[in-house]
Amino acid sequence: MKSILLVLIVAAAASAQVARNTAGQFISIPQQPVPTSFDCAADGSVTNAVTGEPIARAHVTLNAGGSAYSTSTDTSGHWTISNMGCVPVMVQVTRVGFLQDAAPRARRGLQRLVLSSGSPVHDIKTELTPQSVAFGKVLDDQGDPIMGAQVIALNARVTVGKLRLQQTGASTTNDLGEYRIANLQHGKYAVCVHMNQPNVQSAQTIATDSCYPGPVDGGAASTMDLPVGREAKVDFTLSEVTPVHVRGTVTGLPEGRGTGINLVKRGANTDFTMNVPGTVRDGKFDFRVPPGSYMVTADYFEAGKRLSARVPVDAGASDIDNIVVNLDAGFTVTGNVRVVSQSGQTPSIPQFGLNLIPSESGNESGLLKWEPDRTGFTVNDLLAGTYRLNVSPPPPYYVSSATLGGQDILNSEVPISQAAGPIEVVLRDDGGSIDGDVADANGQPVTSGVMLIRNSTRVAVTASQANGHFRLQNLAPGDYTIYAWDSPDDVEYADTDWMRRNATGGTAVTVTAGQNQQVKLTEQLVPQL
Repeated sequence: MKSILLVLIVAAAASAQVARNTAGQFISIPQQPVPTSFDCAADGSVTNAVTGEPIARAHVTLNAGGSAYSTSTDTSGHWTISNMGCVPVMVQVTRVGFLQDAAPRARRGLQRLVLSSGSPVHDIKTELTPQSVAFGKVLDDQGDPIMGAQVIALNARVTVGKLRLQQTGASTTNDLGEYRIANLQHGKYAVCVHMNQPNVQSAQTIATDSCYPGPVDGGAASTMDLPVGREAKVDFTLSEVTPVHVRGTVTGLPEGRGTGINLVKRGANTDFTMNVPGTVRDGKFDFRVPPGSYMVTADYFEAGKRLSARVPVDAGASDIDNIVVNLDAGFTVTGNVRVVSQSGQTPSIPQFGLNLIPSESGNESGLLKWEPDRTGFTVNDLLAGTYRLNVSPPPPYYVSSATLGGQDILNSEVPISQAAGPIEVVLRDDGGSIDGDVADANGQPVTSGVMLIRNSTRVAVTASQANGHFRLQNLAPGDYTIYAWDSPDDVEYADTDWMRRNATGGTAVTVTAGQNQQVKLTEQLVPQL
């Protein structure tokens, strides 16, 4: 018996390793395939994705579990590696000055490859996209360099149907006031400078933020073009302004406890925030900042307990005193779900995704908790703000309605400032469907992104097949507009002005319960940012 046990242990060790996870538990980790021979070889070439020119001195690595085989391309962009273990490998190609992590997989040098004994793999082609760069200087109004300023690159991207500015790179100025932000994709950008620690002792302080080509509140109108592989020089001259005090007290903290506090610069059309960190001493805080619109934020965590506060502040030319920031556990919104089935029976409610989406970037969705039978739920730890309900039921159900206090919370944002409910969600299983075909401008079938819109909300999206055919199912009855786009992720469907200018090829369609509709669509090209 002992010998049999030993054999089992050895066999298990040959196929897996044992390690501890983050919880301290022992887990089994499968080993990588063991090469049976070492006579495999591969070769390929690396070129510039924009110019097609070969890239010399690109670093090529073939990773095979715990082993790695590396080389560099020659002056013609070619590389060769031989005498490798015959196992599946991941080919990775890198080169300074080219995108490494922001480009699509095929253009950042990542490819999976299977090596077989006696069958060398030839002519592996890799394209690398050259990076774009923002650089320049930050000076004060006397022409002296400012050291330690943070400079941020904001890229214009479509998020949930709206164009927003999102941080994609950052740098800190050196003793010459110089900064350089590399590894940027091409696109439209705003570049902003932010002083991390304003001088709180002097009567004047450097302006804590400035953006080029304009304030980020302007959205895409306040951006510049950054072409692929190009460098854009953006210099800043920061003027001194008279700061104002933002003072107040923090209440609601457990006795003897402290918390961090931030004054966050508010702005529209951006997911980026500039904030000034502060501390609370004896329950009091004092910020000294340039005039502007801010949000005082404070959060406290201990033993699974969270207290939060958000207080808007509009600082003008004079100090603001006696702000009260009351930390609170937040409030709870309740809800229930009802299913109406065309069978006339009452089916069990399936498990599905549901969350409240805040319109304010500083707020969070809260914590969802379902009742055991999933007929009821609560969303805890919410802060005052406006929210929209996002519901994703599984087939064959669709959301017939979702209301809070008689207001539609599914297709519009609803202000919530205190404990409320219930949110009434009704699911039905008698949805309609749409079948259709997509052709390009020449009438040829095309693979395209099909998007169904209702009340400036994207209800469904799918991709047509190679023959142009698509099908959308489990749709709520009602009137829609359906589109076909070459790049659906870039469609600003929630912006009525953008849709009026660019979405001219939509087709109106009425979905009827249990019925199928047929449509023919012509693919539209999304205007480049």
